[in-house]
Amino acid sequence: MKKTILICSALFSLALFSCKKQEVHKNTADPFELEVSEEKKSTVSSPSWHPSEKKICVVFGYGYNEEDYVKKIVDGLSKKYGLDDGTEEGGLLFPLVFPNDFPSGRISRLPSLIGERELAGLIVVGAPENTNYAIAKLEDEYSSQENMIPYPVYAFFPQDDVQGIEATANFVVDRAMEGSGSAEDETNKEEVVQTQVKDLDKLLDSAIEYMLLTQAPLPGNEDLMAHVSRIVGKNYKLSRYVDAESGLQSINHFVIEEK
Repeated sequence: MKKTILICSALFSLALFSCKKQEVHKNTADPFELEVSEEKKSTVSSPSWHPSEKKICVVFGYGYNEEDYVKKIVDGLSKKYGLDDGTEEGGLLFPLVFPNDFPSGRISRLPSLIGERELAGLIVVGAPENTNYAIAKLEDEYSSQENMIPYPVYAFFPQDDVQGIEATANFVVDRAMEGSGSAEDETNKEEVVQTQVKDLDKLLDSAIEYMLLTQAPLPGNEDLMAHVSRIVGKNYKLSRYVDAESGLQSINHFVIEEK
């Protein structure tokens, strides 16, 4: 009887999802049970792509938006996932470069650029200021579902307001060298913006695969760190972000450091 109660309790906890508010989402996999079979993994990792109705939007922002740099990454990923060309025969990947692809260079235009596309996920790299408001606008489209975006949203190395992007993304990942996000760090932002991870292509590939495997937002609970650890991989040490002023640890904000 006690064993049954414990199992039921564990299953219930896996259904909890939290961005800023604690929400419920029943489709997120348990990170400790997500042992992908070789058959399923090889299917996801297959280099031959097929047309996809759903898209994964990847926004390249500050520090990661140089034309040749983006082209190299997109060319590599599109060989595996296919590139959305606006037709029914298009692939999975829908890249946007900030500010070039955004009318008037405004990140607030993100919802209109996504348009009628049905997303399987949203990844923002180097999120510019006010990205959190753009994602909040996407949430408004799902008011019938308690303002909860039904697909995962991952943020890597943002330049946006820390609390804002934490509230609108499933998780946020920074580099350890970027510091705590305190006021002192803001003075060094220009230097931080120019710093890039060496293997963004691998991080994005892993993030896309995880979105396809989980097919749901990640839970904002104690299991989240295990999910993010799987995404960033074994080459990085993962730890929780600690606010320099309050000393509080974030629930869904992490820092990575190369091992």
